[in-house]
Formats: sequence, C-alpha cells, structure tokens
Amino acid sequence: MAVIKATKRDGTGKGVARQLRRDGRVPAVLYGGPKTKSNLNLSLEMRELLKTLEVEGSNIRVKVIELVIEGAGTEKALMRGLQVHPVSGRPVHVDFMRFDAHQKIQVMIPIHVVDEDQCPGIRSGGILQLVQHEMEIHCQAGAIPESINISVKGLEIGHSIHLRDIQLPPGTEVHGDQNMTIVTMVGIKAEQIEEGAPEAPETATPTTPEAS
Repeated sequence: MAVIKATKRDGTGKGVARQLRRDGRVPAVLYGGPKTKSNLNLSLEMRELLKTLEVEGSNIRVKVIELVIEGAGTEKALMRGLQVHPVSGRPVHVDFMRFDAHQKIQVMIPIHVVDEDQCPGIRSGGILQLVQHEMEIHCQAGAIPESINISVKGLEIGHSIHLRDIQLPPGTEVHGDQNMTIVTMVGIKAEQIEEGAPEAPETATPTTPEAS
C-alpha cells in the first residue's frame, strides 16, 4: 500500500494554490465516505508525491493509498483525479476519495496482452495491434484488478478480439459497445514486403552506334 503524507490547509482558491506550489507543495482534496465525515482540503509535498507516482506508475489509480494527515490520523483513499501542468507535466492538484471496500465505483484499468508466444498470427509474421490500451470497469472498490489481461492464444491473422470476448474478473462489469475492437492481428502488406526486399541491379542497355 502506498503511503502519502498530507497536511491540512485552511485556505482555498487560486491564490492559495499558487503559493503552495511555490512552496513545493501540491493542493489536494479528500472527499466521500460516511455523511459524518466532511471534505478535507490538504496539501502534499511535491517531491514525495513525484516519488510515489514514479514507483507506482499508472497502477496508482487502482491501489488503495494510506493518507497520513498531520494532526488528523490516517485515511484510506483512492486517487480519483490527478491534474498535471500542460508543459512541465508536474502535478498541480490531486483528488482523493475515501476508500469503502463495498462501494461500487467506475475506474479506468490498463489492458495487458498475454500468451503472445502462443499466437499463430505473430508466428506467421503478423502485427499485433492493441487498439484499446485501457477500459472503464464497474466494480467494488475493494476488488479493483490491477489490469485486464487479454490472451491472444490462437489468434490468427485477420482476426480480432472484441469487448464481448473478454473474460472479466468476478464482480466486474463493463458497459459499452460489445462489438468494440480491443486487439486485432493484421498481416504485413505486400508493398511493405517489397520495400524491404533488395533492389535488383540495373543492367546497361546496349546502344547501337549511329551510321556516319
């Protein structure tokens, strides 16, 4: 479980947020949970947050985080929003939702392809194309899978795997077009093969001397 230290902040608004960032901190908010609990405005240490994001990668969105809030104990939460600067890519705001294992939530999950060594399309020289890199699923917060693994065992050139073909973990649902293509196996075009072939050497054309 990732651990992030946080501090309560009293002020809100753009001015307060800018000052926090100048001080090397990132504004954040913690919401959700029982009605007896109120939203908390927080700030995080930028370096610690960047280190956590580097270690956890995209999986940070599907992992329970322990927020250690100075003077207010700990809270288990999910990271539900991460805003980054369009130029620097550094975090500018984080949204946390209190963790309730039985609460039904929507979450984006990365898609991973497995069994490539048993894919006849790849052995025949085909190209495996992952059309969708992630999908939105509905599940309980306490049962979020780290990824959706899609097997390409037996996938031939010209064939595809659609949303309807995917076997989801128990208790997980996906809403959307069941005909949506997730993975497809395509062959190498003839012109691509020709481009990779060595060119034939040019032959000189004999010339007939002109009569004088």
